[in-house]
Amino acid sequence: MIGRFPFFIVNPRAGMGAGHYAMRRVEEIARRGGGEVLVLHRGEDVETAVEQAICQGATDIIAVGGDGTVGGVAGLLAGKDIVVGIVPAGTANMFARELGIPLSVSGSLDLIMGKHDIRCIDAMEVNGRRFVHQVVLGAGSEALSRITPEEKRFFGRSVYALMGLRMFRDFRSLKVTAVIDGREISGHASQVLIANAGILGVHPFRLGPSIRVDDGQVDVVFMMGRSRASFIISGMDLLYGNYDGSGNLEHYPAKRSVRIDTVPSTLIRADGEFIGSTPMELTVLPGAVRFIVPPCKE
Repeated sequence: MIGRFPFFIVNPRAGMGAGHYAMRRVEEIARRGGGEVLVLHRGEDVETAVEQAICQGATDIIAVGGDGTVGGVAGLLAGKDIVVGIVPAGTANMFARELGIPLSVSGSLDLIMGKHDIRCIDAMEVNGRRFVHQVVLGAGSEALSRITPEEKRFFGRSVYALMGLRMFRDFRSLKVTAVIDGREISGHASQVLIANAGILGVHPFRLGPSIRVDDGQVDVVFMMGRSRASFIISGMDLLYGNYDGSGNLEHYPAKRSVRIDTVPSTLIRADGEFIGSTPMELTVLPGAVRFIVPPCKE
């Protein structure tokens, strides 16, 4: 069974209706004495909700929503002795997929309320804040910043195709200077991805063949090049996992720290949230967050 006091933080606007359905299911559990529920209304932030849960003595905090909600809750609990659960109710649910958590609301709630294991995963401190999934600099973050709420509602999951078209249309190369565990790297790139978890995208593929959430490191991937043609080649390399150095991807593991500066400055998107612009300072936090996951198979 779950710990003494589960606290569900619900984003009802997640996942084009999935958040509302998940909210109703969670409220049913709470009425039966299975925990407390806090619903995030428009304008309310995750940080306030997590603080309230901690003040009320929560031993388990369950993020009900998409990757942004999950990342927000988990990042705030890095280094704390509180277990994080996930009820996936977003568009992509990448982090739930990474941990093998059932993607249905009922399946994930059965896992949380029933037999499960606890897995300690790594986190990243980025410009003073903590995150667990991925950081994006460059073309992807810039294109996403120009997607409007109206476009998200109209296009649904297809909004990511619109984002890709705008990445190509508005392409610009960045002069990147990076220091990864003390090693200096420089060049021109369209995008930089820093991954603690490997699953990427609405129709998910793995960002790298060996990326794990509990290996004590993050993986830094540069999409190199100065032209739209190089951007397309980098995208194909990313999609097909061409990390052998023959294409336009450069891949570096980081066990301690990453510093990146760009000219011009570009937006930083971490766990689905815009957190400012470059320069970026990242520190790896091994085993910092405890997650509810399916039991290991014997």
